[in-house]
Amino acid sequence: MTPRSALFLAALVAAQATAQSPVAVPGINRDVTSAELRDYARLPVCTLSADGKRLAVEPCRTAPARVPMPRRPVPLTIQRMPIVKQAPQVAMPSAPPVPSMQTLLTPPNAPQVLNGCSTTGCYDANGVHINNAGPGTVVSPTGKLCQRNGALMQC
Repeated sequence: MTPRSALFLAALVAAQATAQSPVAVPGINRDVTSAELRDYARLPVCTLSADGKRLAVEPCRTAPARVPMPRRPVPLTIQRMPIVKQAPQVAMPSAPPVPSMQTLLTPPNAPQVLNGCSTTGCYDANGVHINNAGPGTVVSPTGKLCQRNGALMQC
């Protein structure tokens, strides 16, 4: 007996067993007789109407299974992940020197705000006394001559 004929014979035996025993239809909780199966087989296959929103004919039966069946078992193959080497560590360049707090508060050539001015001089935002050198001119703590315009000083 060839494998093809054995398969055909097994399908024929399965069909005979199905026709003789009651069949459970999904959604129905009772046994179905062979007369009901024949009536169900006479119904047209379910199709959608032209607008695609409802069935074209009711009642209808589900479409038969396609031959050959589209699904087949496939062995699961899991491949190992490739080994990834880490990149070598690169030395970071040295950082530039951190500016002093005085430089952060007052950038170069930026006007400084003066407080508590009198005839002898004024105080800057850090509380350092700045001496008057004449009208519109002051001497900074480093000895520079700076311009004074009201409450602002610029060197």
